[in-house]
Amino acid sequence: MVLLLLTPLAQATEADYHYAGQLVIDPDSGHIRADWQITVYDEAETAIKFVLRDTLGNIVIGGSGVASGGATREAGYENFWAINVELAEPAPFRVISLSYDGVLMPRPLSNRINAIEAGRIELSVDSFWFPIDVRFSKEFTADLVVRAGDGWQGVTTGEIRPVQDGLLIHNQDPRMDIVFTLSKSWHITEGEGFTVYDQRETREGTERVLASARFCRDFLNQRFGREDPLPTGSLLITDRPSSGYARENYIVLTDISNTEPAPLTRFVCHEFAHYWSTGAKFDTVDNWINEAFAEYIGMMAVREQLGDEAFDELRNKMQEQIAGRELPRVWAEGDTERGPYLVQYRKAPLLLAQLEESIGEETLIDWLQLYFANPEKTTTGLLAALETVAGADSRKHFEQMLEE
Repeated sequence: MVLLLLTPLAQATEADYHYAGQLVIDPDSGHIRADWQITVYDEAETAIKFVLRDTLGNIVIGGSGVASGGATREAGYENFWAINVELAEPAPFRVISLSYDGVLMPRPLSNRINAIEAGRIELSVDSFWFPIDVRFSKEFTADLVVRAGDGWQGVTTGEIRPVQDGLLIHNQDPRMDIVFTLSKSWHITEGEGFTVYDQRETREGTERVLASARFCRDFLNQRFGREDPLPTGSLLITDRPSSGYARENYIVLTDISNTEPAPLTRFVCHEFAHYWSTGAKFDTVDNWINEAFAEYIGMMAVREQLGDEAFDELRNKMQEQIAGRELPRVWAEGDTERGPYLVQYRKAPLLLAQLEESIGEETLIDWLQLYFANPEKTTTGLLAALETVAGADSRKHFEQMLEE
């Protein structure tokens, strides 16, 4: 079975790479062993730098596509191995073999998202458990067999199914992460267009999640998904008090037992909105677009579902969170550094609310639709789209707002 996975996928023309491999996990110790064959499709590529968590070791680099390679510690990559690979002569595809092992997280990460425990395994790029291109813009398909013992059920962004002694993760659509959760005890609820996986001992709030998910799916598809609707999704409910996240159709929520309808709808719609509100380079200043748009779309959904009063309450709470704080500007020409949380998730959405008051909801939606369809995911491209739908004066005014 594994040998079949290691065959390069010639049809994956939209992907930069294909990751094929095997991951063996010891849930009791947190030890992992990974073996990869990474297919490089770009014939013009001459060298690649990957990063990998430095708690791992025994790194072996080889493969027919490799001229030379090595793992080093470099300035600017604290807590990581820098894996430098010089590629062989150009070819339709070249294969990099890479293996390593070790205890991934000797100390648990503070947000508890990435964890290897006796009853739960949750991994994403945030723990750098797999080698990731340092440009953080390359997308890849993946076929991964995970072996962690018996009794596990899994959920991921793509498909997951049992194979001999493990689970096969198949990501056909190109992505920048291989994210999955395994559990030995969760409650599964099938909904229309999505499935809820609940890790908590109590099921309190599950029906509210289902109701919010149904509403958000319809709200978003009506505005942005007529040609490209939300795919079938997976929603995980965790027992964490914070740290939810989304990878397209894979949405991880915090413990929503006591969450009120307005923040629940805002959160679910925010995460669903990332199906469209994505693509701006996440480690640069332009990441504010990904997050502020998703956040404001969530607020608009609350207004649609619960009325202006609920919307105003959310807006007022956001204003209270940043009142009196010395926050940097959202964006100005030449900026490169990503803004802090309060800028991306609070200051910027509040500016979008001001803009909507000026140009109206219909024009705002037209602007978002145009931007989402544009492959240029930068603030400059965003402003050009605004000028197209609302005129040069609106663009100039909003650009000034971003610079304040």
